Amino acid sequence: MNMKKISTFDELLKQYVLEKPLCSATVSSYTRILRCFIRDTKIIQLNEITLTPLLEWRLTVITRTSDISWNTYLRHMRALWKFAILREYVPLSDPFKELNWGKYKKSSKQKTISQKQLTSIMTFLSNPECILEPCWFWKIVIRFMYFTGVRRKQLITIKWGDLDLNHQTIHLSMEGEKTDASRRLPLQDSLIADLRKYKLLVQHHYPKAFSPNSQLFNVTLFYDRYKGEEMSEEQVSGFFRRLSKGLEFNISPHMLRHTMATEMAKTGQIKTLQQILGHSDISTTMNFYVHPDINQLRSLVNTLNDI
Repeated sequence: MNMKKISTFDELLKQYVLEKPLCSATVSSYTRILRCFIRDTKIIQLNEITLTPLLEWRLTVITRTSDISWNTYLRHMRALWKFAILREYVPLSDPFKELNWGKYKKSSKQKTISQKQLTSIMTFLSNPECILEPCWFWKIVIRFMYFTGVRRKQLITIKWGDLDLNHQTIHLSMEGEKTDASRRLPLQDSLIADLRKYKLLVQHHYPKAFSPNSQLFNVTLFYDRYKGEEMSEEQVSGFFRRLSKGLEFNISPHMLRHTMATEMAKTGQIKTLQQILGHSDISTTMNFYVHPDINQLRSLVNTLNDI
């Protein structure tokens, strides 16, 4: 039995944030959604939760916003309630699971890039006249993000101690994950060769930055226009914005993740892909990260027998 008494949603959120490795943006998101929940339902105490006010809350939310926003609300509140059950602050029943997800409406915004565009990125960064220094560093970063599918936040949390070149794996800690579990990923063969060369370079030229707790990818070591002691999410995003300006198409860290997922989905191994992407629910993999193109759709319909 948990010794600490938690009875309100505010106390629950405070304990949740205390125990979870959440970034400031995620904490702000949880806080905003909980404020909306309390405002809409007038529910403050955990023991006031029943299904009826939750159903009314759902109607209130979907009336003023989109199904996608409702899904965000529900996902956050489910996570909080699951944590409350785990810590024995509430009974085992979970009325939030009785609430339906909203219909997922696909965005018209481009989420993947073609193999031709991937090649164009590498060619652009290999050009001696490329001004996005250090170009060699960003080429490794792009290859790493594409072949592992890691998010921008995950990238900057990876340490040298997470890289195991002997077993050819990378460890992704909870700090950079959206779920409550760390995981280990295999490394693609050609990426391993890149990482071995990169490791030798850092060991030789920046030995103080080569320790188990040092950032694996730290652009501030290699180019003085990047300030700070560690690479930040904004520095990664800034590079991709400048790269997009130099190309004839937009590119972002998450587009690499979506592209990788879509390419791997062609093998049909969706359950394995779910594990690589770190999704707790396979529907997230299918609905949000798999984007078949028209040629795939044409190939599928052409499998039908003629009549």
